[in-house]
Amino acid sequence: MTLPRRLAPAQPPVAAMDRRDFVRGAALTGAGIAFGCGGEGRPATRASATGDAADEVPDRALLIDRASVFDVRSGAMRPDTSILVRAGRIEAVAPAGELNADSDAAAGAARIDGTGLFVLPGLIDAHVHVTHILYQSHMTGDEVLPFYLGHGVTSIRSTGDNVPAQRLIERYADDHPDISPNVFRCSFLIDGNPPWHPDVGWYLATPADVDPFVADMAAWGVKTLKIYVGTGREVGRRVIEAGHEHGLVVSGHLLDYHTADAVRDGLDCVEHIYTVSNFLLDDPDDRHSINLDSDEARRLIDVIAEHGARVDPTLMVFWGTLLFMDLPEVYGHPDHDSMPARLKAFWDKDRERRSLDWGAAPVSVREGTWEKYLRLTSMLHEAGVQLLVGTDAPEPQVAPGASLHHEMEFLVEAGMLAREVLSAATLENARILNEEENRGAVEAGLEADLVLLEADPLEDIRNTRRIRTVVRAGRALDPARILAAAPTA
Repeated sequence: MTLPRRLAPAQPPVAAMDRRDFVRGAALTGAGIAFGCGGEGRPATRASATGDAADEVPDRALLIDRASVFDVRSGAMRPDTSILVRAGRIEAVAPAGELNADSDAAAGAARIDGTGLFVLPGLIDAHVHVTHILYQSHMTGDEVLPFYLGHGVTSIRSTGDNVPAQRLIERYADDHPDISPNVFRCSFLIDGNPPWHPDVGWYLATPADVDPFVADMAAWGVKTLKIYVGTGREVGRRVIEAGHEHGLVVSGHLLDYHTADAVRDGLDCVEHIYTVSNFLLDDPDDRHSINLDSDEARRLIDVIAEHGARVDPTLMVFWGTLLFMDLPEVYGHPDHDSMPARLKAFWDKDRERRSLDWGAAPVSVREGTWEKYLRLTSMLHEAGVQLLVGTDAPEPQVAPGASLHHEMEFLVEAGMLAREVLSAATLENARILNEEENRGAVEAGLEADLVLLEADPLEDIRNTRRIRTVVRAGRALDPARILAAAPTA
């Protein structure tokens, strides 16, 4: 059998270092900072994320001098370019001949020599769950947030969690920006009765129930409303209308509400590739019987394209669902081993369950379904549908942070160009958050969330893993130290 080649890790965030070395080194140096959020059974101290050079940055401007900078709008890498950061925002981006260490504007700034480095906007994961995993299992912010930032993911978009719990996670992230990404919140999952996930689901029986719920979610400050599998068209349409009245983005992981109908009704984003493929089955009882050559497939893709809805394929979670039980090398892989023991234990338990569910089909069938997901992703892209980059972390085998790099690799495998994937993971993901004025590009006026790479990701998308430095809110951070801040228990 031929299985995906995606498990061989490229390079970890700092070349030639394993995260276990990071943790061991941090323990030996004794660098630590007390966190009040450490729960029972988790250590109360964490390593500092700033290195010696970065310690000066919070009180000074920062100059990244003579780097190559990715332009998300043109898709080009701009060589010999400097970036001046002040007070957490990008003050200027200019050719190094105009902006450098000798410039008056950069006087007194801490300097990073950008020679040979490639700068991206901070990566954004457009589909995560910040507390909820599955089956009323949960994580806390200190358990997962450092994994995102340490892998260059400076912002994450929740797509369904307990709303008050999300607020606490966001506060934790805001209080610990040296180990946490920006957190953007979502509503409860708007579902049928009973909700599929009772800990994060919310049943709206009629359209009359929608407006007070949406008003409450807006008051909580969520960015996204999420329509889930058990919601039908009558309620779903009103959720879309009310959400837009409040300036919210509406996403859907749909089943009872046909994706074509939802898109016609104004749905902003289709979550998961199987929210498309589930409506293209020859046999409604067989999730593997996807027919991509049917007239229905072409019509559905055309509807999505014509109405401008985005699709977030989250290929990584389907790779894990379909094939990970046949890939023993996952266990012992750094992305798996670096996770807290409590999360790994849940993943291992879920592996047994999935072997009786998705895994019950022969591996050849599951491989075929995986290839259909890749092909459908390609068909959507070729039709002009804007794809986003999300992972569904921390679902089983979807490691927070590292999985976004896998997702970008899968999208390239599906036919996207590296520059298209990078723009999607930054600018387009910022747009789905209504955050384009704050992030998603390396441009003056935006928040200074950046990733400095040791190799050109346009030449090989796997080079996004070769992270030298993460800049979060203007602070230059060592990715090794960020990752060492996460608990192992």
